[in-house]
Amino acid sequence: MADDTLKVYTPTVIEDVPFPQEGGQDLAVSQAQGGREETYTPAVVKDSPFPTYNIAVDVLSSALNTKSKKILQEFQFTHSGAIQIGKYEPGVSGDLRLSPSGITARDSAGNTTFALDGETGSAVFAGTIQAGTFIAGLVVVGNNTWIIDGSPTTPRILLYNNGVPEILIGKKA
Repeated sequence: MADDTLKVYTPTVIEDVPFPQEGGQDLAVSQAQGGREETYTPAVVKDSPFPTYNIAVDVLSSALNTKSKKILQEFQFTHSGAIQIGKYEPGVSGDLRLSPSGITARDSAGNTTFALDGETGSAVFAGTIQAGTFIAGLVVVGNNTWIIDGSPTTPRILLYNNGVPEILIGKKA
């Protein structure tokens, strides 16, 4: 080393200031800093109440019965992409899906049990359809084997055998 002087650095000593205690003490603190004395006092904080929680008592008591698990009033749906009810797990459980394009359900084997097409109005059911009244303009049974046509101009029932009409009840087309 060219310079034989050794510099020694020591940390700045900060004097301890006791934490103010409750009970009538003056909280003003004086500190001497750089040859001048300054006085610091704590800011006054006003009392503020704890926030109150908004409990949906009105909705729970008048619209939902949590004991019987029933919906008592109508609710409005908001715009959403889609809703899935249940979780499809092969061999365990099926699911139901509601979307703007329709409704589909599948069983635990992955088979579609019913589908309603929201675009065309078509419906597919894997099970039995039962109704007190069924109104249709045209009913096609099988692969065009039986046709029941309810149109006002040519109401008829046609029964086919290997693609050839064998029985006609009603008017010819």
